[in-house]
Amino acid sequence: MKKYGLSLLLFVLLIVPGCGFAEKVENSVTFASDTASYMQALTEFGQEMETLATEAATDPQAKEALMERLNALKEQISDYANLQVPEYAADLHQSITGYNDKLQQGLDQAATNLEEGKAAFEATGIPETISQINGLLNEISQLIPQ
Repeated sequence: MKKYGLSLLLFVLLIVPGCGFAEKVENSVTFASDTASYMQALTEFGQEMETLATEAATDPQAKEALMERLNALKEQISDYANLQVPEYAADLHQSITGYNDKLQQGLDQAATNLEEGKAAFEATGIPETISQINGLLNEISQLIPQ
C-alpha cells in the first residue's frame, strides 16, 4: 500500500507542474494570436478609412455605418486592454495599450467630426497611430509558434 501511495504522490508531483507549464504555453499562444488578429483588424481599418470617410461625406447610411465601425473599433480596443498577458509580453502589451489610448482619442475625434459634418479623419492622428501599432507586428510574429 505504501508503494502505491508513494507512486501516486510521485505521479501527482510530476504531472501538476506540467499542467501549469501547458497553461502558460496556451496563454502565450492565445495572447500572440489575439494580438495578431487585433493588429490585423487595425490594419484593415487603416486601409479602408479614407474610402469610408469619402462615402460618409455624401451618404447618410455610409455615415451611420462608419459611426458603427468606429464604435466597434473602440470596443475592440477595450477588449484588447483586458487580455490576459504572459509576463514576457507585458512590455509589448503596455506599448500597444499606450498607442490604443491615442487611437481611442482619435476615434472620439473622428466621431465628433462626423457629427459636425467635417472630414471624418481630419486631425485625428489615426493613420499615424495605426502605423506605430503595426510597427510592433514584427515583435508579435516572433511570439506566434510556427
